[in-house]
Amino acid sequence: ATPDIGRAKVDSAAEKFRAINPDVTVRTYRERLTAANALARLRDYDFIVDGTDNFASKFLVADACHFAGKPYSHAGILRFEGQLLTVRPCATACYRCVFNAPPPAGAVPSCSQAGVLGAVAGVVGALQAAEALKFLLGQGELLTNSLLIYDALRADFRKVRVKRNPLCPLCGAAPTITELQDEAPAACDLKR
Repeated sequence: ATPDIGRAKVDSAAEKFRAINPDVTVRTYRERLTAANALARLRDYDFIVDGTDNFASKFLVADACHFAGKPYSHAGILRFEGQLLTVRPCATACYRCVFNAPPPAGAVPSCSQAGVLGAVAGVVGALQAAEALKFLLGQGELLTNSLLIYDALRADFRKVRVKRNPLCPLCGAAPTITELQDEAPAACDLKR
């Protein structure tokens, strides 16, 4: 909301959650997620919802969930499109099976450069919430081994089937990523 401009996202989000349901417990971590703290941050949770806004953090969340054995929902949005993938570590295609590594600097514009339609964030966020609830309730089919792509301009959803990559650097037969590491942020991810 407009009054939140300039506030830390974590504080604004916690306030919104408490306003919706004052009985919910909200834990905030007002720190950057790093290879040094990621496993500790994930430890107490059964399902992770990745709502990060940069590639370095998305790959760190994916890698940390793999090492912690935590299922998670990945989402990404840019302009009028969003995408969603749910991962069960060592059982389904992981984020790196699909995307392998962050794009080179400048290859993809940042949200601040290209913009994000707020309604797309709302749709994709609602889908992630549904994934978390389906997992926790043991109901329905999760979006595993499928990348769901939402195109708001065409009001269209499509699923792209994905599968585990035997050469995946994280979950493949001979992984080259064996510990958490911080990805160098792309130039477009840096705060100016």
